[in-house]
Amino acid sequence: MHQLPSRISMRPFGELADLDLDFADRDRPGLVTALLTQCASGTDIGFWWAQPVSRRSAALLRLVAATDGVHSLPFSARCPACNEVFEFELQLAPLLGTAEAEGPIQVSLGPDSQVTLRRPTGEDLRNWRQARPGTPDVARRLMLDSLLLAGQVRPEDEAQLSAAIAEADPLVALAVGCNCPACGADSEVPIDLDDAALARLNARQRALLRDVHDLASRYGWSEAQVLALTPARRAQYLALIEASR
Repeated sequence: MHQLPSRISMRPFGELADLDLDFADRDRPGLVTALLTQCASGTDIGFWWAQPVSRRSAALLRLVAATDGVHSLPFSARCPACNEVFEFELQLAPLLGTAEAEGPIQVSLGPDSQVTLRRPTGEDLRNWRQARPGTPDVARRLMLDSLLLAGQVRPEDEAQLSAAIAEADPLVALAVGCNCPACGADSEVPIDLDDAALARLNARQRALLRDVHDLASRYGWSEAQVLALTPARRAQYLALIEASR
């Protein structure tokens, strides 16, 4: 596996090449890999395919933070007890800290049975997607078989092993305990961090395209010329355009 550099510099999303990324692409592992390869200095595509899923998710969150200047992400959930929708925020720093876990995952299935699993990587995500398993049970078996380093996986152990992976590597399958502000009921809300990060970067790309359209239409500048402007100067020109309408 490629070793993680001690510190990877992540530039904000928003350069000319970033406009070519297709956020409608259903190949999410490929999209995440392309994003991180473009925006993280000193890395290549092979590096990000080899990284554990949790580190890829953490890097994606760092990219959002570098782009939007945020320290938390907003989420909403519907209370299963009273059906009210409520909002909450997740701080990024604690999430990024959970991605530092390394080494195999040891799971005891009884006094004489132990299973050792490796942590899933981006390459695993690509392979599982290409395999196109027909049912969730087949998908779970495929995943566990490909992660198995030692021991035997019995069908009755699959749920426990999946839970062990989620506990040892929280960003792989994050769930947040929430208290409904309307009725007080407790619930666990599953969170798709990659989906949330990609949605913010997609919104950023759409905003950049609108900026390019407005400035190119008024001044005749190219995409490269528009994006070469600092965000502050770009905003000033856009404000002048808006004021003249």
